[in-house]
Amino acid sequence: MKFTDWVKSFFGVGQTTLNLTQSAIATQEQQLAIEIFAIHSAINLIASSISKCEFKTYSKGTELKGEDYYLWNIEPNKNQNSSQFLQELVSKLLFENECLVLEINGQLIIADSFFQNEFAINENYFDSVIRGTWSSNRTYKMSEVMYFKLGNTDIRALLSNLMLGYNNLLNMSMTKYKRSGGRKGILDINAVASGDKNFQTKFNDLMNNRFKSYFESENAVLPLLNGYTYEEQGGEGSKKSTSEIADIAIITKEIFERVAQAFKIPPALLRGDIADIGATTANYLTFCVDPICDMLGEENNRKRFRKQHYLEGTYLLVDTTSIRHIDLFSISEAFDKLIASGGYSIDELIVKSGDVPLNTDYSKQHYITKNYQKIETLGLEIKEVKTINEN
Repeated sequence: MKFTDWVKSFFGVGQTTLNLTQSAIATQEQQLAIEIFAIHSAINLIASSISKCEFKTYSKGTELKGEDYYLWNIEPNKNQNSSQFLQELVSKLLFENECLVLEINGQLIIADSFFQNEFAINENYFDSVIRGTWSSNRTYKMSEVMYFKLGNTDIRALLSNLMLGYNNLLNMSMTKYKRSGGRKGILDINAVASGDKNFQTKFNDLMNNRFKSYFESENAVLPLLNGYTYEEQGGEGSKKSTSEIADIAIITKEIFERVAQAFKIPPALLRGDIADIGATTANYLTFCVDPICDMLGEENNRKRFRKQHYLEGTYLLVDTTSIRHIDLFSISEAFDKLIASGGYSIDELIVKSGDVPLNTDYSKQHYITKNYQKIETLGLEIKEVKTINEN
């Protein structure tokens, strides 16, 4: 049933009064998808952070830059560099709660879709693996692939249920804001006009064309046919409302905080606040980034290096210290202490700062100042001084 037919059947043939708002003649209203925006902001933040990590490889306890180092830090496959690969891997892991990586002909390939056959005791296996236009006809054992999974609970699904209530509140606030700032009026249609044989055509033209142009124009005149009377209404339409804007801001902030909480990101960091950024970043790295990097390292070590090599000191380590931007002038004193205590060599700290190592004998050595000595030695010196004083 058309709108005008429904009006006629409800009010009967006679004078009809319609409440007309600007939203009534809009072709389509767009709702804010703040949930998706917040989730993608969180995932992009984590993925971009992890893509800055250095994947260090060690051979029998000694750091070595070989094939595996190049694979993870430069070129995991022919179509992606390491940053693109890691951002896709982490994004898929966070958004879908799991991610499957295959090693095919020396390349690391992320599966777009797959099916896992799970068993209680026997080894799980994967089939129906697809990547782009490529699909595999074989099955892959769990020991043949790297399978990453965040947990048994799909965080994104739980977030969607939680965000549903917030989205409803947000859309209500948006509708209220539009209504409070919209223009309103009353259109009277008498019985003669509604009984016209061309009433449907004239009514559609008035509602869809004339009123639309009238409301959208800054200055306009609305010509009406006989039997139509329109009266502009004041009141709420002429008021400026700020409470609805405050409601929208509060709900948006609340959504971002819940999403940040789900992904273990400090809410201030996700919102872009810079107050106390040092402590906020440290919290973010400890509780959000480090666990994911540990998962990447552990899965790689147990599947690609295996137990024997790992116990011999051959493994991969994801270094998250490279995520932070280093200002040499602000940490010069810390560098001096690290060298003076023998903790790092000069070359190691130069690499940490993002510069090229000197690769000299003295730059690779570890130094310690004379202020540091064993407690036993210190006690012996005190005893000797005491003996000399007694004599």
